[in-house]
Amino acid sequence: MTESTRPHSPHLLKRDTTDNGFSKGWMLHFMPSEEYWTDVHTHLRGVTDGDSLRRMIDGWFYELDAFRLGGIVALTNQDECFGAFREVSDADPRFVWFFWPDINVPSLDKVKDAHANGAKGLKLHNAPIMRGLSPREVYEGEEWQKILAYAAENGLPIVWHVTQRLGYSPYHGGGENAYWSDGWKRGVTFTNEDILQDMLGQMRRHPKLKIIGAHQMHVGPERLAQLFAEYDNLYTDSSCGMYLRWADRLIEEDRIALKNFVETWSERILFGSDAEIRPGGADRMDIQGFLCHPRFMLALGLNDKALQDVAWRNAKNMLGLKPADTVRKKSVRP
Repeated sequence: MTESTRPHSPHLLKRDTTDNGFSKGWMLHFMPSEEYWTDVHTHLRGVTDGDSLRRMIDGWFYELDAFRLGGIVALTNQDECFGAFREVSDADPRFVWFFWPDINVPSLDKVKDAHANGAKGLKLHNAPIMRGLSPREVYEGEEWQKILAYAAENGLPIVWHVTQRLGYSPYHGGGENAYWSDGWKRGVTFTNEDILQDMLGQMRRHPKLKIIGAHQMHVGPERLAQLFAEYDNLYTDSSCGMYLRWADRLIEEDRIALKNFVETWSERILFGSDAEIRPGGADRMDIQGFLCHPRFMLALGLNDKALQDVAWRNAKNMLGLKPADTVRKKSVRP
């Protein structure tokens, strides 16, 4: 077996010579498999204390551990629960959290408090801007500039939902003109391109700032590649757009193009699902929604390096995470 036969599991190459090649060709069809997934886009709701948080996390991993979920980055605006988040994140390496500040009531002191309690980054969402509930220039304000400067200087990446696609997206359950339809009624006239440029302007102003543009920022691979080439600290997560339903397969022309894109830019793409953890536990829709995201990545036929980059390595390197437990569970680990 040679590199030209890829994608195959890299372990197959070792069997060509190990034990005098006794098992050469065994499992010949096996493709690279993720060591585990770290989900950098998981919403968290309804925490009341450390015990409730532990129950919610344990319930989520109970459902998804068999599918190699190894860690989550939980996005939360519950500033009253910093102590609970610290308590659980200190004890459970599967759980990392980002603080989601109020766009209209920014507070550097609150961000510093979150950081002191273990927050590894921030979450921002431009929905209020698109809805006409916050001014487009909100991040130009003095307090937001202090927050962005603090994040840049302290290595706190930001998962930023910058833009929103227009038109229906029934494939993954998206409605028509989300956020924008509200804004148009309030007189909003700016566009996705305008607010994308606003975000890029903040990156130029704060060159150390690391941005994980949520949902590929709703742009296609060609534009995203241009942005990656121009901004060294720009990343994206795989949620929403990099999604494959249970009965579907990629058109081969699309698969090849997307495979080439992900392999070229694998160090800028982090796995994310946009899942939500809440009291009461996960239902079947939650689980199937999550699985659509690893299904897409595995369907591409990525080489092993690109797959591990996206699945966990980029998140580990960016956030300084401990490796997840990859010990085989029971007789088969899917």
